[in-house]
Amino acid sequence: MSSVKEEVLLRIYDAFEKWVDEDLACRKGCATCCTQNVMITAVEGELIHRFIREQGKQEWFAEKVTIKANTRRPEITTNGFAASCLDGKDIQPDSYGSNEACPFLEQECCTIYEVRPFSCRCFVSTVTCKPDVPALIGETYLSASTAVMQIVEHLGQGEFLGNMLDVLLALCDLPENRKYFELLPASMSDQGLANVVKALPLPGFLLLEEEMEKISPLLEAIFTSKVKGKSIEDILNNK
Repeated sequence: MSSVKEEVLLRIYDAFEKWVDEDLACRKGCATCCTQNVMITAVEGELIHRFIREQGKQEWFAEKVTIKANTRRPEITTNGFAASCLDGKDIQPDSYGSNEACPFLEQECCTIYEVRPFSCRCFVSTVTCKPDVPALIGETYLSASTAVMQIVEHLGQGEFLGNMLDVLLALCDLPENRKYFELLPASMSDQGLANVVKALPLPGFLLLEEEMEKISPLLEAIFTSKVKGKSIEDILNNK
Protein backbone atom coordinates (compact mmCIF):
# COMPACT_ATOMS: atom_id res chain seq x y z
CA MET A 1 0.00 0.00 0.00
CA SER A 2 1.26 3.47 -0.83
CA SER A 3 2.04 5.78 2.08
CA VAL A 4 -0.39 8.31 0.56
CA LYS A 5 -3.33 5.89 0.67
CA GLU A 6 -2.49 4.93 4.22
CA GLU A 7 -2.35 8.58 5.30
CA VAL A 8 -5.64 9.33 3.52
CA LEU A 9 -7.29 6.39 5.28
CA LEU A 10 -6.05 7.54 8.68
CA ARG A 11 -7.26 11.10 7.98
CA ILE A 12 -10.71 9.73 7.10
CA TYR A 13 -10.81 7.78 10.36
CA ASP A 14 -9.77 10.87 12.32
CA ALA A 15 -12.31 13.18 10.64
CA PHE A 16 -15.15 10.79 11.34
CA GLU A 17 -14.15 10.32 14.98
CA LYS A 18 -14.05 14.10 15.50
CA TRP A 19 -17.45 14.53 13.80
CA VAL A 20 -19.33 12.06 16.03
CA ASP A 21 -21.20 13.81 18.82
CA GLU A 22 -23.52 10.98 19.86
CA ASP A 23 -23.67 9.93 23.52
CA LEU A 24 -22.36 6.43 22.93
CA ALA A 25 -22.74 3.49 25.30
CA CYS A 26 -19.72 1.67 23.81
CA ARG A 27 -16.97 0.98 26.33
CA LYS A 28 -13.86 -1.21 26.57
CA GLY A 29 -14.97 -4.80 27.16
CA CYS A 30 -18.29 -4.30 25.37
CA ALA A 31 -17.98 -6.81 22.52
CA THR A 32 -21.50 -8.01 21.69
CA CYS A 33 -21.26 -6.36 18.26
CA CYS A 34 -17.73 -7.63 17.54
CA THR A 35 -18.61 -10.36 15.06
CA GLN A 36 -17.12 -11.63 11.83
CA ASN A 37 -19.67 -9.56 9.89
CA VAL A 38 -17.05 -7.00 8.83
CA MET A 39 -16.42 -5.74 5.30
CA ILE A 40 -13.09 -4.11 4.47
CA THR A 41 -11.00 -2.93 1.54
CA ALA A 42 -7.47 -3.98 0.69
CA VAL A 43 -6.22 -0.58 1.92
CA GLU A 44 -7.60 -1.36 5.38
CA GLY A 45 -6.35 -4.94 5.20
CA GLU A 46 -2.81 -3.88 4.35
CA LEU A 47 -2.80 -1.54 7.35
CA ILE A 48 -3.76 -4.49 9.58
CA HIS A 49 -1.09 -6.70 8.02
CA ARG A 50 1.59 -4.08 8.57
CA PHE A 51 0.57 -3.88 12.23
CA ILE A 52 0.83 -7.68 12.53
CA ARG A 53 4.26 -7.73 10.85
CA GLU A 54 5.60 -4.93 13.02
CA GLN A 55 4.38 -6.75 16.13
CA GLY A 56 5.97 -10.01 14.94
CA LYS A 57 2.60 -11.75 15.35
CA GLN A 58 2.40 -13.77 12.13
CA GLU A 59 1.99 -17.08 13.97
CA TRP A 60 -0.70 -15.53 16.17
CA PHE A 61 -2.50 -14.29 13.04
CA ALA A 62 -2.33 -17.72 11.42
CA GLU A 63 -3.94 -19.30 14.48
CA LYS A 64 -6.71 -16.69 14.50
CA VAL A 65 -7.76 -17.02 10.86
CA THR A 66 -7.85 -20.81 10.91
CA ILE A 67 -10.89 -20.62 13.22
CA LYS A 68 -12.86 -18.19 11.08
CA ALA A 69 -16.45 -18.91 10.13
CA ASN A 70 -17.56 -19.86 6.62
CA THR A 71 -17.70 -16.78 4.41
CA ARG A 72 -18.79 -15.92 0.88
CA ARG A 73 -18.29 -13.32 -1.81
CA PRO A 74 -20.28 -10.11 -1.35
CA GLU A 75 -23.21 -9.85 -3.73
CA ILE A 76 -22.84 -6.07 -3.98
CA THR A 77 -20.49 -3.44 -2.57
CA THR A 78 -21.57 -0.21 -0.88
CA ASN A 79 -20.77 1.82 -3.98
CA GLY A 80 -22.40 -0.80 -6.18
CA PHE A 81 -25.58 -0.49 -4.12
CA ALA A 82 -25.40 3.32 -4.30
CA ALA A 83 -24.93 3.25 -8.07
CA SER A 84 -27.98 1.01 -8.48
CA CYS A 85 -30.10 3.26 -6.26
CA LEU A 86 -29.00 6.38 -8.13
CA ASP A 87 -29.97 4.64 -11.39
CA GLY A 88 -33.47 4.11 -9.99
CA LYS A 89 -33.11 0.35 -9.61
CA ASP A 90 -34.98 -1.44 -6.84
CA ILE A 91 -32.26 -3.40 -5.09
CA GLN A 92 -31.74 -4.67 -1.58
CA PRO A 93 -28.46 -4.17 0.32
CA ASP A 94 -26.40 -7.30 0.80
CA SER A 95 -27.17 -9.29 3.95
CA TYR A 96 -23.66 -10.41 4.70
CA GLY A 97 -21.35 -12.15 7.09
CA SER A 98 -21.35 -14.30 10.20
CA ASN A 99 -22.47 -13.35 13.70
CA GLU A 100 -19.80 -15.55 15.25
CA ALA A 101 -17.33 -13.67 17.46
CA CYS A 102 -14.41 -11.96 15.74
CA PRO A 103 -11.27 -14.11 16.14
CA PHE A 104 -9.27 -10.99 17.03
CA LEU A 105 -11.19 -10.64 20.29
CA GLU A 106 -9.34 -11.64 23.45
CA GLN A 107 -10.97 -11.22 26.86
CA GLU A 108 -13.71 -9.17 25.17
CA CYS A 109 -11.17 -6.66 23.84
CA CYS A 110 -9.97 -6.01 20.28
CA THR A 111 -6.33 -6.98 19.77
CA ILE A 112 -6.01 -4.90 16.56
CA TYR A 113 -7.93 -1.92 17.94
CA GLU A 114 -5.58 0.80 16.71
CA VAL A 115 -5.84 -0.45 13.10
CA ARG A 116 -9.44 -1.71 13.18
CA PRO A 117 -11.29 -1.08 9.91
CA PHE A 118 -13.98 1.53 9.40
CA SER A 119 -16.81 -1.01 9.62
CA CYS A 120 -15.73 -1.61 13.22
CA ARG A 121 -15.15 2.06 13.99
CA CYS A 122 -18.62 3.13 12.89
CA PHE A 123 -20.60 0.28 14.46
CA VAL A 124 -21.71 1.95 17.67
CA SER A 125 -24.79 2.26 19.86
CA THR A 126 -26.44 4.75 22.18
CA VAL A 127 -27.64 1.85 24.34
CA THR A 128 -25.66 -1.00 25.85
CA CYS A 129 -25.94 -3.94 23.48
CA LYS A 130 -26.86 -7.41 24.70
CA PRO A 131 -27.76 -10.59 22.84
CA ASP A 132 -31.42 -9.55 23.04
CA VAL A 133 -30.82 -5.77 22.82
CA PRO A 134 -29.63 -4.62 19.36
CA ALA A 135 -27.52 -1.56 18.71
CA LEU A 136 -29.38 1.74 18.46
CA ILE A 137 -28.15 4.80 16.55
CA GLY A 138 -29.73 7.72 14.68
CA GLU A 139 -30.52 7.77 10.96
CA THR A 140 -28.21 10.72 10.28
CA TYR A 141 -25.31 8.84 11.85
CA LEU A 142 -26.09 5.81 9.68
CA SER A 143 -26.19 7.98 6.55
CA ALA A 144 -22.89 9.64 7.45
CA SER A 145 -21.14 6.35 8.16
CA THR A 146 -22.43 4.94 4.86
CA ALA A 147 -21.05 7.97 3.02
CA VAL A 148 -17.65 7.45 4.64
CA MET A 149 -17.76 3.75 3.74
CA GLN A 150 -18.26 4.87 0.14
CA ILE A 151 -15.21 7.14 0.33
CA VAL A 152 -13.09 4.35 1.82
CA GLU A 153 -14.23 2.00 -0.96
CA HIS A 154 -13.40 4.66 -3.57
CA LEU A 155 -9.91 5.00 -2.06
CA GLY A 156 -9.39 1.25 -2.61
CA GLN A 157 -11.14 1.01 -5.97
CA GLY A 158 -9.95 -1.80 -8.22
CA GLU A 159 -8.48 -3.68 -5.25
CA PHE A 160 -9.86 -6.41 -2.99
CA LEU A 161 -13.05 -5.90 -1.01
CA GLY A 162 -14.85 -8.47 1.09
CA ASN A 163 -15.12 -10.03 4.52
CA MET A 164 -12.22 -8.86 6.68
CA LEU A 165 -10.80 -12.35 7.09
CA ASP A 166 -11.04 -13.14 3.37
CA VAL A 167 -9.30 -9.89 2.42
CA LEU A 168 -6.53 -10.55 4.95
CA LEU A 169 -6.06 -14.06 3.55
CA ALA A 170 -6.07 -12.80 -0.05
CA LEU A 171 -3.36 -10.26 0.85
CA CYS A 172 -1.10 -13.06 2.10
CA ASP A 173 -0.09 -13.39 -1.56
CA LEU A 174 1.82 -10.08 -1.38
CA PRO A 175 5.62 -10.46 -1.15
CA GLU A 176 5.82 -8.79 2.25
CA ASN A 177 3.29 -11.26 3.64
CA ARG A 178 4.72 -14.45 2.14
CA LYS A 179 5.75 -15.74 5.57
CA TYR A 180 2.12 -16.63 6.15
CA PHE A 181 2.33 -19.37 3.52
CA GLU A 182 4.57 -21.34 5.84
CA LEU A 183 2.00 -21.06 8.63
CA LEU A 184 -1.38 -21.39 6.91
CA PRO A 185 -3.03 -24.38 5.23
CA ALA A 186 -2.36 -24.08 1.50
CA SER A 187 -6.04 -23.69 0.64
CA MET A 188 -6.72 -20.71 2.90
CA SER A 189 -5.16 -18.01 0.74
CA ASP A 190 -7.02 -19.43 -2.28
CA GLN A 191 -10.24 -19.35 -0.24
CA GLY A 192 -9.67 -15.69 0.49
CA LEU A 193 -9.03 -14.90 -3.18
CA ALA A 194 -12.19 -16.75 -4.19
CA ASN A 195 -14.35 -14.72 -1.80
CA VAL A 196 -13.27 -11.16 -2.58
CA VAL A 197 -14.53 -8.74 -5.22
CA LYS A 198 -13.18 -5.43 -6.51
CA ALA A 199 -13.94 -2.14 -4.77
CA LEU A 200 -15.81 0.34 -6.96
CA PRO A 201 -15.50 4.11 -7.46
CA LEU A 202 -17.87 6.52 -5.75
CA PRO A 203 -20.97 7.11 -7.91
CA GLY A 204 -22.50 9.72 -5.61
CA PHE A 205 -23.90 9.81 -2.09
CA LEU A 206 -27.27 8.54 -0.86
CA LEU A 207 -27.94 11.52 1.41
CA LEU A 208 -31.22 13.27 2.10
CA GLU A 209 -31.34 17.05 1.79
CA GLU A 210 -32.34 17.41 5.44
CA GLU A 211 -29.23 15.45 6.50
CA MET A 212 -26.75 17.64 4.66
CA GLU A 213 -26.53 20.40 7.26
CA LYS A 214 -25.16 17.90 9.77
CA ILE A 215 -23.11 15.75 7.38
CA SER A 216 -21.61 18.40 5.07
CA PRO A 217 -18.98 19.50 7.65
CA LEU A 218 -17.75 15.91 7.87
CA LEU A 219 -17.40 15.55 4.10
CA GLU A 220 -15.72 18.95 3.85
CA ALA A 221 -13.27 18.01 6.62
CA ILE A 222 -12.34 14.85 4.72
CA PHE A 223 -12.10 16.32 1.22
CA THR A 224 -10.17 19.48 2.18
CA SER A 225 -7.65 17.74 4.44
CA LYS A 226 -4.20 17.78 2.83
CA VAL A 227 -1.83 14.83 2.48
CA LYS A 228 1.64 15.52 1.11
CA GLY A 229 0.49 18.94 -0.13
CA LYS A 230 -2.62 17.75 -1.96
CA SER A 231 -6.23 17.74 -0.82
CA ILE A 232 -7.84 14.36 -0.26
CA GLU A 233 -10.45 15.32 -2.84
CA ASP A 234 -7.73 15.78 -5.48
CA ILE A 235 -6.05 12.52 -4.43
CA LEU A 236 -9.33 10.63 -4.72
CA ASN A 237 -9.88 12.20 -8.16
CA ASN A 238 -6.33 11.31 -9.24
CA LYS A 239 -5.39 14.96 -9.73
